[in-house]
Amino acid sequence: MARVRVPSLVVTFPTTAAAMSCEECCERRGLPGRMIPVPGEVAAGCGLAWKATPGDREVLAAALAADGVPVEGMTVIELLEFC
Repeated sequence: MARVRVPSLVVTFPTTAAAMSCEECCERRGLPGRMIPVPGEVAAGCGLAWKATPGDREVLAAALAADGVPVEGMTVIELLEFC
C-alpha cells in the first residue's frame, strides 16, 4: 500500500471534553469524519482533533456552533493516508 498526502480538515478543541462533544455531535447528526491525535503541524489545547475532508468545513462549523461545542481552530493541512 502506498501512502499519499491528502488535504484534510483538522478541527482542534480547547479541552478533551469539547473533543468528545464534537464526536457525539457528529455521530448523532451522521456527519463525516473521525477523531485523531492532533498532528504535529497543528498546536491545540488538547491532544485530540476531528479529521474530515475540507469540503465538510461549513457543515461541521454550523453543527458544532448549533450544539455549543467550543472549537479552537479549523485548519486544512496535508496528512498521509494509505491508498
